[in-house]
Amino acid sequence: TVRIFPHRKGKAREIYHTKRMQRVFTVNYTADNKYIISGSDDTNLRMWKANASEKIGQASVREERSREYRQALIRKYQHLPEVQRIHTARKVPTVIKKQTATAQIQKESQQRKQENRAKYDKKGTEQFVSERKKVVVKKVD
Repeated sequence: TVRIFPHRKGKAREIYHTKRMQRVFTVNYTADNKYIISGSDDTNLRMWKANASEKIGQASVREERSREYRQALIRKYQHLPEVQRIHTARKVPTVIKKQTATAQIQKESQQRKQENRAKYDKKGTEQFVSERKKVVVKKVD
């Protein structure tokens, strides 16, 4: 599975998957940022649209106006929970959904364990580190 995340957001913008795709080793955008190329363990390169709902090819004037109108409606009513839910909904295979749920349970368990260690540590050696700071490889001043 290849997931595309907006900068500093926790929810995937696009999700790409196929039944035969093995572990993904490399992902890269094309020069025009319209496509994403992924390379996986099964020695295949796959080409995905950067925006899954975007139509390939030349759009007619009517199609372009219709797309702009839909985007304007989404922007206008994005504060409503129903519109937000529909706009961010993505179809994910059941196997991947179950794996994600299991990983989430394991992550929550680890966090709870870390919080308890920091809470009940007498020496004060356990410090809380946020998830975003764990990812930082090197800090440049």
